[in-house]
Amino acid sequence: MPSLRSIVLSPITLVYYGVVRGRNWLFDNGFYKSIQFDLPVINIGNLSYGGTGKTPLVEYLIRLISPHFHVATLSRGYMRKTRGYFAATSETTPEQVGDEPQLIKWKYPQVGVSVGEDRVMAVPQLLADWPATEVLLLDDAFQHRSIDPGLNILLTDYNNLYTRDELIPAGTLREPISGANRAQFIVVTKCPPNLTAQQREAIKKELKPLPNQKLFFSYLQYAPAYYLMNPEQKLSQGPDMEIVLLTGIANPAPLKDYLQPRFKKLYELAYDDHHAYTGTDAEAIVNTYNNLEAPQKAIITTEKDAVRLHTYREWFIERKIPIFVQPTQVEFFAEDKALFDTEILNYLSRLRELKNPHYNHGAIA
Repeated sequence: MPSLRSIVLSPITLVYYGVVRGRNWLFDNGFYKSIQFDLPVINIGNLSYGGTGKTPLVEYLIRLISPHFHVATLSRGYMRKTRGYFAATSETTPEQVGDEPQLIKWKYPQVGVSVGEDRVMAVPQLLADWPATEVLLLDDAFQHRSIDPGLNILLTDYNNLYTRDELIPAGTLREPISGANRAQFIVVTKCPPNLTAQQREAIKKELKPLPNQKLFFSYLQYAPAYYLMNPEQKLSQGPDMEIVLLTGIANPAPLKDYLQPRFKKLYELAYDDHHAYTGTDAEAIVNTYNNLEAPQKAIITTEKDAVRLHTYREWFIERKIPIFVQPTQVEFFAEDKALFDTEILNYLSRLRELKNPHYNHGAIA
C-alpha cells in the first residue's frame, strides 16, 4: 500500500518521472549523444542518491586494477567550493576537490584523481594531467549519460534495494528502476556477513537481473581503528571504554552496528552527509568528549570525516582529544570475489589486446 508521503507527493513524482524518462528515451534513441573514449571506462553508480558505498568500491577497484594498469578516477567532487575541472594532489583540500576524491588521493597517491561537473570536458583534461592513464573509473556517473562507459557497475544497498524505493521526492531514486537495465554488473552492498544462500536467492528473484547481467554480493569489512594524528598508532580497546561515534555520512548505521557491541557504551554525534566541519563543530566535539565520565574514552570517526577534520588536527592535539579513524573496505563473499575480480581483469585485458600498447586518448563518436 502506498504511504501517505507517496500519495501527497505523487503529482511532483509524476512530473519528475516524465522528465527523467523522457531524457533517457532521448539518449536511448540517439537524439542525445553519448561519447565513448578510446580507453576502458568503468562507471560505478546507483539509482538512488547517497549511501550505497560507491567510494569503497572505487577503492576496491583501484587495489584490484592498479597492479596491472595505470588507473585514474573522475567524479563531480560533491560539496566542493570550486567549479570546473580540478586535479587533486597531496596538497589540495576537500574544499577544492571534495572529501571523497581527496581521501582517494591521500590513500592512493599513484592514482590520478580529478573532479569536474562536465565529465565529457573533464576527461581530456584528466588525460592531459595523467597521460599514462589506461583505465578510467567514473565515480557516481550512472545518470551522467553523455559518456558511454564500457562497463556499468550498479550498486544497491542490501537494506534499501532499489526495488523497494520510490522516485524523488517520495523516495531516493534518481530514475525509475528500469534504468538498472543499463548495468552489466549489479552489486548488492552492505550485506550481513552471514548472508545465507536463501537470502541471496530471494534478492536475486526480487531484482530480476537480465540474462546478460551478473549479480554480486558484498559486505563491509573493518580494520583496527588508528589515531588521526598517527596512523601507526592503533586504538587500545578496554572492556570499560566508552566512545563517541562522530559521523557526517549518509548512513552510519552499519558502522554503529559494528562498533556498539565492542564497547561499554556508544554515543552518537551525527552530522549530514559531506558535512563541512566548522570551528563551532570542533568545539562541540571537544565538549562531547570531555563530558564523558568514563576513565577510558575515545572518539571514533570515518575516513571520509577524517579528511574534513584535517584542518583541526592541531586544535585537537592541543586539547588532547583522542580521535581515531575506522577504516572501512568493501569485500565480496568468497563465491563472488573470484568471479568479480576475474571478470574485471579479463575485460581490461581483452581491450588491451585489441588496442595498441599506447591508447589513443581522443574521443570517438
